[in-house]
Amino acid sequence: MIKRSQIDPNNYLIKQLPQATAFLNKKLEVVHASDRWINAFDFTDRKITGKKINQLLGKSFDSHQKILKECLKGIIHEGRIENHIDENNEEKWFEWIDLPWYDEKENIIGVIIQIEDVTQRVLNDLKLAKLEALINVQSETTKTGTWEYDAVKDCLLWCDITKDIHEVNTNFEPNIDTAINYYKNGHSRNTISMAFDLAMREGKSWNEKLQIITEKGNEIWVIASGQPVFKNNKFIGLIGTFKDINEQVLSDIKTRESEQLLKTLIDNLPINIYVKDINLRKILVNKAECEFNGAKNPEELLGKTDFDFLDKKSAQLSADEEYKVMDSLIPILAREDICKTKDGKETLFLGSKIPLLNEDNEVAGIIGMSLDITEKRDAEIKLEEKDRYFRSIFNSSYQFTGILDIDGTLLEINDTALDFANKKLEDIVGKKFWDAYWWPIPDFVKGGLKQVVKSAAKGEFMRSEIKVLDKDKNPIPVDFSLKPIYNDNNKVVSLLAEGRMITEMVAARDKIKESEQKFRTLYVMSPISFILYDYETGRILDFNPSFENISGYDKTNIDEIVFWDFLKNTNNQNKEQINLELENNGAFGPFEEKIINKDGKEYSVIINKSLIVNRKGEKLVWTIIQDISESVKKEQQIREERKLLKTLIDNLPLNVYIKDTQSRKILVNQAECDYLGVDSEEELLGKSDFDLYDKKTAQEFRNEDLGVISTLKPILGQETIKKKKDGTISTFLSSKIPLKGEDGSVTGLVGISLDISELKQKEEELRGLINVTSLQNKKLLEFAHIVSHNLRSHSANFSMLLEFLINEKNETERNNIIKMLEDASNNLLETLENLNQVLAISTNINLKKKSINLNKKINKVTNKLDGLLKKKKVKIYNKISDDVYIPTIPTYVESILVNFITNAIKYKSPKRDPVIKLSTESKNGFTILSIEDNGLGIDLKKYGDKLFGMYKTFHNTNGSRGIGLYITKNQIEAMNGKVTVSSTVGSGTTFNIYFNEEN
Repeated sequence: MIKRSQIDPNNYLIKQLPQATAFLNKKLEVVHASDRWINAFDFTDRKITGKKINQLLGKSFDSHQKILKECLKGIIHEGRIENHIDENNEEKWFEWIDLPWYDEKENIIGVIIQIEDVTQRVLNDLKLAKLEALINVQSETTKTGTWEYDAVKDCLLWCDITKDIHEVNTNFEPNIDTAINYYKNGHSRNTISMAFDLAMREGKSWNEKLQIITEKGNEIWVIASGQPVFKNNKFIGLIGTFKDINEQVLSDIKTRESEQLLKTLIDNLPINIYVKDINLRKILVNKAECEFNGAKNPEELLGKTDFDFLDKKSAQLSADEEYKVMDSLIPILAREDICKTKDGKETLFLGSKIPLLNEDNEVAGIIGMSLDITEKRDAEIKLEEKDRYFRSIFNSSYQFTGILDIDGTLLEINDTALDFANKKLEDIVGKKFWDAYWWPIPDFVKGGLKQVVKSAAKGEFMRSEIKVLDKDKNPIPVDFSLKPIYNDNNKVVSLLAEGRMITEMVAARDKIKESEQKFRTLYVMSPISFILYDYETGRILDFNPSFENISGYDKTNIDEIVFWDFLKNTNNQNKEQINLELENNGAFGPFEEKIINKDGKEYSVIINKSLIVNRKGEKLVWTIIQDISESVKKEQQIREERKLLKTLIDNLPLNVYIKDTQSRKILVNQAECDYLGVDSEEELLGKSDFDLYDKKTAQEFRNEDLGVISTLKPILGQETIKKKKDGTISTFLSSKIPLKGEDGSVTGLVGISLDISELKQKEEELRGLINVTSLQNKKLLEFAHIVSHNLRSHSANFSMLLEFLINEKNETERNNIIKMLEDASNNLLETLENLNQVLAISTNINLKKKSINLNKKINKVTNKLDGLLKKKKVKIYNKISDDVYIPTIPTYVESILVNFITNAIKYKSPKRDPVIKLSTESKNGFTILSIEDNGLGIDLKKYGDKLFGMYKTFHNTNGSRGIGLYITKNQIEAMNGKVTVSSTVGSGTTFNIYFNEEN
């Protein structure tokens, strides 16, 4: 029993079997065949794998079918001898053995045919009779006829099959000439004629493949054979066969064409095909493999390995897996791999590698097939990206979108439609379009949808306004369309359904209809005139009753009137300008004009124009005319009244303004303009207080405005201080009154303010004068007490001395008394001088302060005291900057500096030389001058409250009068300043003089 062996598609496994053998499957198709079997039937140049055995061996093999079917049932046939005529018209005889073909489980999977060429044995052993009998047996099955020529009788005989092949009647009697004439003129006829001649003259037999033309005119191929018959070495005739091989020849032609086509196909397939030996050298390649490796022909690749073409890593990986395939006999099928050539180019392949076995079931190499899928994969990636992009657009569209098959089956639907119906994809896809959830139930709706789908499938674009049901079964208006989708052959392959909700559009359309009705009503009943005229000719086409009333024309007598004839002041130049504006902007106006009616009456009007184009492409002009004759009169009256009111407001000695709710000025009078320093009211209109005053002042005014507007309570006679951005401060007596519109709502406020800055200044001056007078009176009272005390002391002293002088007789004593009277007189004069100084300070209250450089004044004083300073070895440390200026009365500040510096020297410590330190600082509106000394110091606990009293002294120092600090303090206070002191007995004293920075 012959078991089934593992072989490859090219019969490498059994091609070298020592006996001619073929393996057939159950369909009696050749699966494998040995070289001897192929050579025996001369199939070396034909593809036999997959072909049925009867197709290969012709109809002469039909009788063999029964035997083969019996083999499929387990019956063995052997020892049968049959003849076969090959493509070279050579007849061969074979002995046949037919065996069942079993697999490893003892199941019959086909038939094994073994043959032995016994041609020579048959020719040597069989006699002519046996040969003829054998021919007679086979003639019917192989459509082979016989013929015989009797040379003695010159008679040619054809059997019925031969006659049938020639398509002649059965009673036809041929002869040599007629027989030869059936052969096709040319090669066939010449060949048979020569064969007859050589057989009769030289005794040569023949077996030729030739063409004949039958009695019915059909060209067919035959194999004609003939053999001379000799008796006693004498030619007595010819015998031969005549076989119809037309189907076989035509089949062979088709087979060769198919083989050539297959070779061309393999070479032109986009699949790389190669075969490698066990050393992985290529022994067969197709055209695609050559092109991939850059070879012009297969010879450039044969005998080479992947290391000759690929980079080392790719070649090594390929070699490793191919050795593994050969070792394991496990093929690699349709696996993706990246191949990299030596030039660095990478290619993605879908590859298969199959082990190649020889006839001894040994590994002989590897068969490889690979498909370059680089572009395909790139295309797939791009297609996936496009698909994602399409899905993104498809599902994010605000429209309902679906794709239908041409029979109306839903294939795709976007999320918008699913969300609208609150359905899932599986609820919709696969159903008919008209059975989907959102259609109303009635059958006529479904019938209409079916017809729409049918029309779209024929290539029509369908669109209509319909209603669908939302998830709550509410009818929603939708703009629905169904579009055919075509393939490259312009064939409709699917349908695109789209729906856009038009609820707003339908509502808008209804509103438009309503608006049209309202417009028509307004058009007819409006007191404003509407006129439609032709842009080119000016011919009036339509007008409303209002124009009929104002013009005096009706539609029966206006045909000859041109619109421009009604206008009094519009000449041709104006007309051209208006038309140009209409052409460029589509509208013109408003503009004032006068129109003249049929009776010559003039009306003042305002005209607006709008250019339109109708469906016919004609340019028309809608004109709106408003009669403003009465308005013009009223406006003139209002202008006059406004002018009068404006004149009145502008000449009021009050600032008057009106603000809107945003506190922007919308009206101002001349007084307000003058106050804010502008030439015209346009410079103030539209501005708020933030544009005119400092931020703090503006915010206060805004808060007042909001209070008046929100509460509707006016502010009346409120004293307000206004500070402009330039720092100027004014005081006003202001009122703010809410301004109401016709509907009672607040539209702004009216402001009225009276500048009382001068009054306030005079009031302040008066108040200051009263305060000064009061202070002067107080000081004068004190001064009177002091004068009274001082003069009383001096007068008592004078009275006593005079009494002593009168009563004294001694001349020397009298001289002493006179001397004392002189001293008393001098003291009285000094006291009067001091009292005059104090009185001058108290009475000179209107002295103006000036800004002086403090260091310059200090330098002037120290220069004046230079002798004293040197004599007393005084050191002065001046830390005051040269840019310090103080507002002061120059004579006062010089007196102040002299007093404090000389006091520091006068009351110096006997233990050290005097040191005086001068410095300043600015604080709380005062420039503070500090004068520090290192003198005796003052016991402030004991004398603090008496320090600046008149004639108060605190040290036993010659020349101390107790008047300097008193005068100095009065001078400082006269300049709205003050003086403080800090002192430590035995260490020194610091006086801080506060100069008021305000003038």
